[in-house]
Amino acid sequence: MRKSTPVLLLLLAFAPLTACSGKPDATAPQVATVASGTARPSSPSEAAAANDRPIVRSDMTDEEEDRLWATWKRCLDEHGVPEKDFKQRSDNPDEAAKAAFAACANLEPETPWQRSKRLDPAYGDKLRDWVTCIRAAGIDAWEDNGFLAFNSLPSQEQQVHVDECQRKVFGA
Repeated sequence: MRKSTPVLLLLLAFAPLTACSGKPDATAPQVATVASGTARPSSPSEAAAANDRPIVRSDMTDEEEDRLWATWKRCLDEHGVPEKDFKQRSDNPDEAAKAAFAACANLEPETPWQRSKRLDPAYGDKLRDWVTCIRAAGIDAWEDNGFLAFNSLPSQEQQVHVDECQRKVFGA
């Protein structure tokens, strides 16, 4: 059975842990957020390709998920994007890199909640339902600017509840 989950993997591998928006305050608690890291498509063809992105399901093995990410990374590499720049989609000023990210957009994996955030007008309601479900399991979570937030990352046991709530609200 898979020990890590899409939400946790996104936090650890592809989305930095961030503080709440605004100026840093040394007395304020640090907040972990689940950030999508995806940019809005800039053209209709890019939007169509991005709609067909592979889904990282919570029931996938690590090997299955690694294959999805490897396919996307291989595409970026073939388009000349150095691995150190894989995470710099929206803030990369290089036009060639922007073109590479656009060309590979349909291969970049996403979770069900990320797809919903991009495409579903009811995402805000679903996010609130996700938070309500998580809190019902006794886990302190909230919505922060359109993302799920925690004071600290859930334990593995708690993450099971987060994943169950994600499947309940957003599907597999």
